Amino acid sequence: MSCGKTITINSSLQCVDWSDRSQLIAAGSSDKYVRLFDPRGQSGTIVHSTLQGHDLWVSCVTWSPNSDVELVSGSYDGRSLLWDIRSPKSYLAVISTHEDKVLCCDWSHGKLLSGGSDSKLHITKM
Repeated sequence: MSCGKTITINSSLQCVDWSDRSQLIAAGSSDKYVRLFDPRGQSGTIVHSTLQGHDLWVSCVTWSPNSDVELVSGSYDGRSLLWDIRSPKSYLAVISTHEDKVLCCDWSHGKLLSGGSDSKLHITKM
């Protein structure tokens, strides 16, 4: 099996998630940004937009299962942020705050889950 397309950025990628609804890829990186890629473009580095709101590495991203414009990102800054990708310069809300790094997140069945190095699992009804 061969790779169909490679997208290159100037920072290490920590996490990725594909949206069936919007057909975009969300990618969190060590430079504290979430980038949205449109793989349907011709160039290998099509950045749809860049979301800026975290202070440290972005460790997880997860798309809303019910919306093509909402996603959540988690970071080493201890926060999980809710985004509307139509407004990339500002997040909508802080969903959960951990006492240490957010390491993983998932959004399904109307709940956002986030786990951190503080040994806590946050479950937030969305």
